[in-house]
Amino acid sequence: MAEVFVARQPIFTRTLQVAGYELLFRGGEASRALVADPEGATASVVLNSFTEIGLERLVGRSPAWVNVSRVFVLSGLARTLPPSVVGLEILEDELLDERFVHALIDLKRQGYRLALDDFAYTVSAERLLALVDVVKLDVLAMGRERMSREVARLKPYGMSLLAEKVETYEDHTWCVEQGCELFQGFFFCRPELLHDRGIEANRASMLEIVADLQDPTIQLAQLERKISRDVALSFRLLRYINSAFFGLRFEISSIGQALALLGVENLRRWATLTVLASVDGKPPELTVTALIRARFCELAGEQLPGPRPGELFTLGLFSVIDALMDAPIEDVIALIPFPADMRDALISRVGDKGRLLESVTALEAGDFDRAQRLVFGAGDLYLEALIWANHAAGPLFGESRPAGERPRAA
Repeated sequence: MAEVFVARQPIFTRTLQVAGYELLFRGGEASRALVADPEGATASVVLNSFTEIGLERLVGRSPAWVNVSRVFVLSGLARTLPPSVVGLEILEDELLDERFVHALIDLKRQGYRLALDDFAYTVSAERLLALVDVVKLDVLAMGRERMSREVARLKPYGMSLLAEKVETYEDHTWCVEQGCELFQGFFFCRPELLHDRGIEANRASMLEIVADLQDPTIQLAQLERKISRDVALSFRLLRYINSAFFGLRFEISSIGQALALLGVENLRRWATLTVLASVDGKPPELTVTALIRARFCELAGEQLPGPRPGELFTLGLFSVIDALMDAPIEDVIALIPFPADMRDALISRVGDKGRLLESVTALEAGDFDRAQRLVFGAGDLYLEALIWANHAAGPLFGESRPAGERPRAA
């Protein structure tokens, strides 16, 4: 298969549950030779990705949404995607002639869900409003006044309204009030409140445990005592270690056993992850994002001479700590005994470690060129991290493991 870059962006409900993922694709230079035109090449990349990678490995059991071109639809390639799990996004600037509209009507009859992306009202686009299931409205591009007008215009048609480019919780709240039902953007990766608020007491106590776990001089006995004192943490950690993810042939019944089996580095990693996943009021997708970043940094760090894998895993994991704690990252990191280069990377994204974080966040945004400039082979590493994180996240939230190959603990 030609080189393929794949990223995904979550789509949330009002209650911040994941309603699906938009998949972003781009092929390498080799893919452009597969067919005569760029749009056809993109179609081939999408099909190869679904065939070679596997849809469930990309999105688990959630629906997938894919941008499709006029060529993709009219050539019949859209029919090769399963309508039960794949929705098709149509850019509003495509030529909406009779041939294209009838092709979309035919896809609708076959059970495909359709969305209009980057919607702006035009007379030609109006003919699709009774046909589509979702209309996507760009909050940043429209501004609030214009978006309010568009929402009022669209509501009578009965489709779901998706607000995209939602970058803050304030924007999310406003879009909910306007009547939007679905949301896409990086607001969930940012603190809900940045000023005039300290870290809540329960989150502060969690940070104390996390800080203890990061102490490089901590001994096995100390680590066991600290984890064992927190009953909820002990329960969650043992449930996680005994999950299918680790593939153990016998049950671990104590933190001491877990320590002896996994060692300090692995147990520190998974105890930290378990603490972060137990923060209330945050979408599970935030922890999944942290896992993807953690695994990406760990894999990409093999190109660097110095850092240990566990340190780089922690780097990615803590890149969302401000959003988890709803506090400025400088305040949170000040409470944790990280070395100076880790602090600089997390706060200012500088140095080799900062470059890893910059690369993975560029991938999340679909900026594949920048990601590849920062880290060689970034696309492949991200895909490997994404698939690994899908498997790893299930046991954290009490979910069953997705079907497929049993993953190995890192």
